[in-house]
Amino acid sequence: MMILTVFASNNIEAWSANALLGYGLSMGVVLALILSSQRWLLWYISGGIVYWLSVEGIYSLLLNLLTLSEWHSYVAAMGISWLPIFGWITYRVLRYDTVSPVAEQQRELESTYDSRYIEHTPVYDADFQPRFR
Repeated sequence: MMILTVFASNNIEAWSANALLGYGLSMGVVLALILSSQRWLLWYISGGIVYWLSVEGIYSLLLNLLTLSEWHSYVAAMGISWLPIFGWITYRVLRYDTVSPVAEQQRELESTYDSRYIEHTPVYDADFQPRFR
């Protein structure tokens, strides 16, 4: 996609050696990730690109619709882009009383143990013979 932008551009600065080196290195990294066993990293890269494009879209809308400066528009766009994650966390806390399912499993596991065991009390097998008495 980046290289298509360079080829479509008539600007001579887009064809500079540094730009081509940067585009080539970027394409090399993506190609190396595609061919490696770490292919899952591409989802993080893609997610980051989609997230930043959404922030840029919100920024553009705020800049054109409201009379905010560029800096205030970026700050507002970042804040608006964080609203869905805050909403999701709030939903999880209110619905499940926890954010982490691991914490819920740990709580259930602790409630199933007998109350006669005291923390740090060793548990031995039935055939255990202490070395010293």
